[in-house]
Order: sequence, then structure tokens, then C-alpha cells
Amino acid sequence: MRGYIFGVIIWCSVCTQCLLGQSFTITGKILNSQSKEAVGFATVSFADNRLWTVADEKGRFILKDVPGGKVVLLIHCLGYITKSFDIEVKNDMPEHVFLLTEENLSLDEVVVTARQKPRELTTSYTIDRTTLDHAQIMNVSNIRSLLPGGKTSIRQELTTDERFVLRGRGGEKGNASFGTAVEVDGVRIQNNAAFDETKGADVRSISSTNIESIEVVTGIPSVEHGDLSSGIVKIHTRKGRTPLTVQLSTTPRNKQAAASKGFSLGTDAGTLNTSFEHTKSVSDPASPHTSYARNTLTVNYSHTLNKSRGMPLLFNLGLTGNIGGYDSKADPDAFRETYTHMQDNNLRGNLSVKWLLNKVWITNLEFSGSVSYSDRLSKSNANKSSSSSQASIHSLEQGYFIATNYDENPNAPVLLLPRGYWYVLQYHDSKPLHYTAKMKADWQHRFGTLSHKLMAGAELNSSGNKGRGVYYNDLRYAPTWRPYRYNEKPFVHNVAWYMEEKLSLPLRQNASLLEVTAGIRSDITMIRSSAYGTVQSFSPRVNAKYTLRKNADGLLSNFSLYAGWGKSVKLPSLEVLYPRPTYSDDLAFAPGSMADGSTFYAYYTTPTMPRHNSNLRWQQNKQFEIGTELSISDVKVSLSLFRSQTVDPYICTLEHTPYSYLLTDQKALEKSIIPLQNRQYTIDRNTGIVTVSDKTGTHSSHPLEYTRRDTYKTNYFYRNGSPIERNGIEWIVEFPRIRSIRTKLRLDGNYYRYKGIDETLIASIPAQTMTDNRPFRYIGYYVGSSTSATSHRTGGSIVSTIQPASPSVSNGGLSEEVNLNVTTETHIPAIRMIFSVKLETSLYRYSRRLSQYKGQSYGFVVNKPEDLSGEDTDIYQGDVYVGSYPRYYSTWEDPDTKIPFAEKFAWAKENDKDLYNELAKMVLKSPTNYFFNPNRISPYFSANINITKEIGKLASISFYAYNFFNNMGKIKFSDNHTETILYESGFIPQFTYGLSLRLKL
Repeated sequence: MRGYIFGVIIWCSVCTQCLLGQSFTITGKILNSQSKEAVGFATVSFADNRLWTVADEKGRFILKDVPGGKVVLLIHCLGYITKSFDIEVKNDMPEHVFLLTEENLSLDEVVVTARQKPRELTTSYTIDRTTLDHAQIMNVSNIRSLLPGGKTSIRQELTTDERFVLRGRGGEKGNASFGTAVEVDGVRIQNNAAFDETKGADVRSISSTNIESIEVVTGIPSVEHGDLSSGIVKIHTRKGRTPLTVQLSTTPRNKQAAASKGFSLGTDAGTLNTSFEHTKSVSDPASPHTSYARNTLTVNYSHTLNKSRGMPLLFNLGLTGNIGGYDSKADPDAFRETYTHMQDNNLRGNLSVKWLLNKVWITNLEFSGSVSYSDRLSKSNANKSSSSSQASIHSLEQGYFIATNYDENPNAPVLLLPRGYWYVLQYHDSKPLHYTAKMKADWQHRFGTLSHKLMAGAELNSSGNKGRGVYYNDLRYAPTWRPYRYNEKPFVHNVAWYMEEKLSLPLRQNASLLEVTAGIRSDITMIRSSAYGTVQSFSPRVNAKYTLRKNADGLLSNFSLYAGWGKSVKLPSLEVLYPRPTYSDDLAFAPGSMADGSTFYAYYTTPTMPRHNSNLRWQQNKQFEIGTELSISDVKVSLSLFRSQTVDPYICTLEHTPYSYLLTDQKALEKSIIPLQNRQYTIDRNTGIVTVSDKTGTHSSHPLEYTRRDTYKTNYFYRNGSPIERNGIEWIVEFPRIRSIRTKLRLDGNYYRYKGIDETLIASIPAQTMTDNRPFRYIGYYVGSSTSATSHRTGGSIVSTIQPASPSVSNGGLSEEVNLNVTTETHIPAIRMIFSVKLETSLYRYSRRLSQYKGQSYGFVVNKPEDLSGEDTDIYQGDVYVGSYPRYYSTWEDPDTKIPFAEKFAWAKENDKDLYNELAKMVLKSPTNYFFNPNRISPYFSANINITKEIGKLASISFYAYNFFNNMGKIKFSDNHTETILYESGFIPQFTYGLSLRLKL
């Protein structure tokens, strides 16, 4: 049946092509508009990418099989303004000349802000090289400040990790950064192979000086792009012939030197682009010893074959390497010989082949592949000291173990650390490896006035880690630790296929245009030897755009509407798929100091093997947006409204399993008649019974009395959290340039609303003991968590700490904000200078903690510390302490039976005071009486200036000053009625400045 349908389609297309008439050939030459010199290696394509080619070294190109009628030809070349040409093809066009204009500040119109891509059917922004130079971007994540409502980053240095978050904020639920995709020349910069965090990839190692352009898709991306949930950032590096460019940049915290060159290898040999960049950033200019370094070398080779036959084959090969990382070893202010060094070395390779076949049944065929390997070996040397011997536990099996001196048995399950001072050298070896192979084909045809493009493709992705994990070379000084090797875990393979159809239909006698794109993607994830098996997910996406007016006469010259809906799936990281085992270590016997001054410890170890959640669902994001683009009296307006819902976000929780062990305390020694100096202790590994014997043999050996301790062991368990909603509006308003003062005004901003309520039952045990000093025997099951439940790295640590969801009196939050940026841009072509002033304002900022369950308030007002009745549930009345019950609780004896807490707590208050006092320890209370008060932050602003001046064609210089007013104003907080000054508040950047010099030789 499928073969029959396919045959019908091919037959119809052949017939249609015959009916549409003959095709023609366009032969052209591309010249510099001023010097009339040839512009080589320019890309020539139709606006719909149906036909394309690349000019040779002398600027000549040929396009064959061009259908008759009106076409839009796009010509793009590195260093020149991309230009479109409207051509009516009636016959062959030999030796047609096309003129391109060099991209520089002598042009009448120069853009130094993010622009919305007009031909896209969804919200997408492009940032070109001129904008990056003017903004002096050193960290690519800082391009967020160029988007509508974007703010300048508080941190300008590179000593802390930076990750992209689109249409979201860091610290929110839903793993926003983890769901934001980043690509460099088609190579995905991802963090799926990390074992110590579920976050987006750190992008500090990406060179900023070799970027040609950046495309930011915040709307509904094509189904070609998978493994994402929060948009995609596509970075394109320079390709083509360019002069030798040297760039020198300096700021109080950052220094950068870079050189790049695009070589022509001769006729029919292609081009070779090389780039090297060195960047060093320090955390404190007064003590420039804690630093981050980036040393990046990039080589790109491009060549187009078979151009003369009208079937060009574009070949691209790229290789990028970086050596660098974070280092505090040279800091003289640190304790002697203590340091932290974290490598950030990586190697990326990419290969792509695109072939224009232009056949009846296929138009373009493309193959691509990439490999990304990182070496993130980190080491930390810390000083330690102790006046007494402490135990270091390394046991991997269940049982009772005696602490042993390292010299007696270096492989003992429990070792005694020495007394005095020493250093501990810790290593964390993470080597993520990711490779991809893709194949894509499209078929483009025109049926009368209807144009269509059918795209289909498949890809294979694999992610794994070749690192050792955390380890110590010298166990004599190693703390309690167990090996967990990353390289022993299987790779995760994902096979995907997708299909997408785009239709374009002119209406109203070509006065308007309707475009629709619809597609579906399927991801099949295969995890060998695991509980997950094979998981399949689908991602349908639809975008539509209706252009009612384009370059028309009258007040409303341009007007279009667009809308889209789509679902995307974010694959889990290895941290989620392979939770590490946990170990419970309990002190079983410690008689105190021995007669010879030595120390004796015995510990009971209970390992808990990792639990894989076979019911884990892949995190999804459902997004809807609607927008418009229009021009009224040369005022350009773009407006986008979006609603995003993150479903089944990954969260980490704890499971508690009851167990018992034997504890022998010092009271048991009081009945022993063996003299202290003659005592010798042993412990049975299986039973835990301690036996004391006499070294002299005078007294017989005898077991010591013990008590049985009932407690719980914990285990990490990854599951899906509750849905999270994000809504917003983004806008850009650009006014026409005022010719008399060469100045243009731009207003951009956004409204953003976030609401996250977690209703997952979170198991937790209070960090208290029972009244009789025994371990707490009850497990509380609380409604949700206030944390984002992901991993985090504390200051100076080389390993992220897993942060499981923990109960709180608040299980969610609501936030809203309105941001407005006002940018004035003065461009004087005669002196090749552009000057911009940007006022970044926060007009409205609101946040509030919530405690809800199934749409109802869940907490209660605590009028008195002893009043835990839960009768007053108006927790939002203001200035009140709030408490919250667990939904259920269970006992040590019967952990699988969940007992409703509120009913039992009320019953125990009247009937069982002892139980009531124990259960009261499980009631959560807010730390302050303003914990649930709404917090409105008063408006504030910061102003930046940027200046770029070209000195002929050989040099340009740029200067910026952030917060150049050095705003010292105060902001007020409504929740606790306090205020603080903006200086070093974290709301606006501190006053800083930078200078860049670029030479073209």
C-alpha cells in the first residue's frame, strides 16, 4: 500500500513538472559593488533553498533547471551584506551580474541588535558578527542580553559556569537549562553524559571570536531538532575566504587575543579557515590568581564539487579543540599547597555533505556526522587536621568491620586516618563522549502556485562517559568514599526519524502568502542491560504564518500573523538513568582510647543497590505561541505570546528502607573484669557481637551486651515531578531613524510568568531522634518540594552534590516580571562610527511562595508554637507563621502502609500524648512570619554604552561601559518591608568597562 501511494506521488509530480513548462539556466557573476572585484565562494540559493550553489574563486556560478516565473535569489558571503534579488525568469540568463556590498560601518543602515528572522514561521532571532563585535561578547551565553527584555549578565568573568536558559530562569523547577539545546556547526553541545548534574552544558569553552552568526529559536523548532524542551541556540562559525584578522580585548577581569584567516586553496580546491583564541579570566582583579583559561583552535575546510553540471556537492569538514579550565593553584591567599584545578578540554569534529540532485523524486540529499569528546579531569588538594584518629570507610559489602591502620592493611574496609596535619588530593575524572550520524533528504516542487517541501531524515545519537569518577591515589589520607566508575556504565543510544512538510500558497493575486509547516519526530531510546529497555516517544509540531501585506504602499506596509504548537522530548542524563548506590555506615562499637593510646572503631555498613525506575517517563514540553509582525509608517513591531508546559520533569527523591544493627556502647564494658590494659576486642562480621579477650590469658573471653538499633537506609530514586507552567509576551518596537541626528530608537521587553507546584509525595525523615534518644522511627510523606531537585556544585568543590527533593512548608512558587529595554543607536557613516546607549529597566518583579495541593491551600497558620491544630488555613493573610503536615506517615515496623497523618495526629492529641509528641516533630514550620508574604521589588535600572569606530578598512575599535551611571539607588522588598542599595546586590552588574581592537591585515 505504501509503495502504491509513493508511486502515485511520483507519477503526479512527473506529470505536473511536464505541465509547468520548461526550465532555464542562470549564469552569473558576483562582484564587489564598489571595487567591482570578484567575490568568491559566495553561497547562492533560492529563498526556499530549493536550488543552490556556491560561486567559484572568481565569483562565477551556474544554476540549472530553474523554473520559469518570479524567484527570489539570496546571495550570502562572509564579510558582505546578505542580499536578495527578485528575478523574473523567462529564458536563460547568461552572465548576469550581481553586486554585493561589504559589511562595514560606512553603510547607511547597520544593525547591532538581535533581529527577528522575517522568513521563519516561528519566533527566531539572529545575531550577526557586527552585533557581537559591538557588544564585545566573550561568553556566548551573554547573548541573552540582546534578546527582548534581556539583561546584562551580573558576572562578566568566566570563572563560574554559564548555561543557556531560554524563556525561563535558573533555579526554577523543570530543568530549564537542561532542556535548552546548543549547537556549534551542527555539533550538539550537550550534557547528557554527565553523572554529577542534570543541567545544560557549560558553554564557557566555546570561542567567541570565530563566530559568524548565532540563531536563537525560542519558538517551535523544526522536528529536525530533538532532545530539547526549551528552544535551541545554533552557532555558526566563519567559513570562506577572509583576510587575516587579529583581535585584542581587555576588561578588568578578562584578557583575550585571537587571530583568524580564511584561505583560498586555489581553483576547485576549496577554502580553509583557521582560528586561534586565547582568553583568560580572573575572579578578582586585585588577586588575579583564581582564573579560567580558554585556548581554542578551529580548522574548517569547505569545498563545492560538481558545480558546472548544476548538481553541486558541498563538503564541510571541521575540527575544534580547546585546552583550558579553572585553576586556583597560584593563589597566594589560599592555604599553602591547597588548590583546585578543573580541566575543560574538549575536541569536536564534524563532517557534512550536501548534494543538490534536483531530480523529480528528490531535491537535496545530506549526510552529516559529528563527535564530541571532553576531558574534565579535576583535582582538589585540601588541608585536613585532627587531634585524634578518625575512621575512613571504604567497605562495599554488608557487615561489621574494624578500623585498621593503613600500614597494617592498606586494603582494609575501614581505615584509621592519622592524627596531625595532612593534605587530601581528590580527583574527579569525567570524560563525556557523544557522537551523531544523520541523513536527511528533501523533495521540493511547485504545483501551480502551491509550493511544497517534504523533508525526511533519520539520526543516531550515542552518549557515554569514559571517566573513572571520583578517586584518590593515596588511601592513607582518603576520606570515606566508594568508587563509582562512569566508564562501566553502558552507552545510551537514541535512534530518531522525522518527517516534515512545508506548504506555501500565494493568495489574493500574490498579495498575501499562507505558509504551513507540519511534522512529526519519533525518538527510540535504547539502554542496554537496564530496567528501561527501549523507550519510544513522539514529537508532533505545527507552525503556520499568514503574510497579508509585504512591502505594500500605505500606512500598513507589512503585516503577518503566525502561530504554532508543538511537543518536544528531553532525554534523561546518565545521572538520572544510572543512580549511584548508597551506603549506610553506623558506628557499632567505640570503647574509647586504648591503653596504648590507639583508637578502636567498629562500623556496620549496609549497601543499598541503585533502584532504576522502570516507570520513568521522558521529560516533555508542550508549547504554544502566537505572534505578529507589522510595519506602521516605518515603525516595525513584532509581538509574540507563548505558553509552555513542562510535563514529567526529572526529579531526584529519596527512598527509606528499615534495617537494624547492633550497637555496643561503653556501658557494656563496665561489667568486664578484664583490666583495661589487657583488653583485646573483636567483632563478628555477620552478627555484630563484640567479644573482649585478655591478652595475657588470665581471664576468659566473653561477649559484650548490646542494644539493637532500628533505623533507615536511604537510596536515590529518580521519578517524574508535577507539571510546570511558563507564560509570557515578548515585543520589539523599532522606530525609523531620525535622519537629522542619525539616531534610531528601539524598545524591547518581555512579560514573564512562572508557576511551579510540586505535588509529588516526598519521603523524608526528620533530623531528630525519638524521645528516648533512639533513631527516629517514622517516615513522613510530604506534598512536594520547594527545591528544583537537581545537582549543584558548592564553592571550591570539584564534584556536584546530588540535591534530592526535600520537603518544605512551601511546595512551589509563583513569579512574574516585566522588563523593558530602551536602546538609542546613533550611526554616522561618514566617520564609520556607531554609538548606542541601552537603558535596562525592571518595571515589575513579583514572587510568592505557595503551598497547594489539588488546587487548595495546604498549609495552616501557626498562631502559637504549640498550636498545630491546622484549623486556620488562610496562610496568605500576611505576617503569620505557617505549618504543614505530611500527607501520610509510615512506621518502621510497617513501612509500606501509609497512615493519613492529619487524622492520626488529631487522634493522638487526645488519646496518646507520646505518639503526639513524636508526630509533632514531623510538622514543618516556616522560618519567618513573612515566608508567604508577596514580594514586590521596586523598579530599578542600569544603563550601558557601546561605541564602535572603524579606522578605514584595516582596523576597528570598540568600547563599552556597563552600569556607567554606577547606580547606587535603593530597592524595596514588600515581603519583609526592607530595602537595600543596588551596589553589589546581584540585581544589576557592577560598573565595568572593556576595550577591543580588531585589525584586518
